[in-house]
Amino acid sequence: MSARFTQHGRENRNIIGTVPPPIEDNIIVAFGYAILEFEDTLYLKFQMLTRGIEVTRAEFEDHLQNMEERGLIASTESLGKACWVLIAGPDDYLRSW
Repeated sequence: MSARFTQHGRENRNIIGTVPPPIEDNIIVAFGYAILEFEDTLYLKFQMLTRGIEVTRAEFEDHLQNMEERGLIASTESLGKACWVLIAGPDDYLRSW
């Protein structure tokens, strides 16, 4: 098993967040205690958390990309599948909790 992690600095603080705060918070909560999560699993967990919010898979992927640009998460690959790594600590992202 191998995974390639890329280091992301926090120098990109001026990137505008396009993800609505409740959706971003639920994406982070969907990680649970995991640090690395497969994209498919993360999307399913997100759907379970947000039963009343309609977010297509394409919108979800766009949200993940924006969160990566802002340094909250990082994309990687494990076992040939797309994964996401949680970078930020709780103080960095949970605005509504």
